[in-house]
Amino acid sequence: MKKFAGIARVAAFVSGAVLLFIVFMYLSFPTAQIDRVISAALASQGLTLLPAVHKTLLPGLAWDDLSLADSRGELLHCRRLQLRPLLLPLLMGKAVISSGAAIGRGELDLVYALNGKEAVTLSTDGVNLSEIPFFKTILGATVAGELWSRGTLLRSATGLNGDLKLEIKQLQFSGVKLGAFPLPDVTGLKAQGMVRVTNGTSRLESITLAGEGIYMRLSGDLPVGASAGIAPLSLTLEIMPKPEFLEKQKLVFMLLAKFMVSPGVYKVPIKGTLLKPQIL
Repeated sequence: MKKFAGIARVAAFVSGAVLLFIVFMYLSFPTAQIDRVISAALASQGLTLLPAVHKTLLPGLAWDDLSLADSRGELLHCRRLQLRPLLLPLLMGKAVISSGAAIGRGELDLVYALNGKEAVTLSTDGVNLSEIPFFKTILGATVAGELWSRGTLLRSATGLNGDLKLEIKQLQFSGVKLGAFPLPDVTGLKAQGMVRVTNGTSRLESITLAGEGIYMRLSGDLPVGASAGIAPLSLTLEIMPKPEFLEKQKLVFMLLAKFMVSPGVYKVPIKGTLLKPQIL
């Protein structure tokens, strides 16, 4: 019993010392340096992030009323974005960072492990696309629909592998223009699909958008990494309108006529970058 009590005291002492060290490092680490690193990484893509980061009561970092923007305007707004290390896994030798973003009335939660097999878990609930300014700023569009997602990525010797399931209820958009070409205005769509990650590369696996009078499929490679915003985009949007839908928006489909591969089927290539997508 005395031996076990001694081991317990040593374990408690070591744990306390580790926690004190973490607290000391946390209190002494300057947030201004973090801002400089983030600003430098975003500046290469023409992006800015405001306001400055601040420390939270528990070890962690947070931004209140975060705004990510480029020269054209705001791309993303979060009521709050918070990052914090999970202390229990750290004491067990696993470095894990938990992040949470409040976007409008919805939440996005992501947990990233720097070591171990399970690398990323992500969940999104109640995020309405109307509260993401990216669509208005980049596409000039009015977009709405509630986003749900769940995903897990596992770490291997060849990179990350896994998938992210996506679903958007009551999707609607109007005024979408990619370069010189418009897309048809739609309402009441249900969108669902998956992003699959294989050895560190990601692909949009046939997201289907189905509604009254129209059916669409979006697929292709997605850029990832620190420079995802300016990396080449390679997507394909298949549009299959019913005759009555086509008739209502015949001007749009006349402009898309060069992409018709068979009667009533349009295969539209989306190129450019995430921050400047174009139909070419």
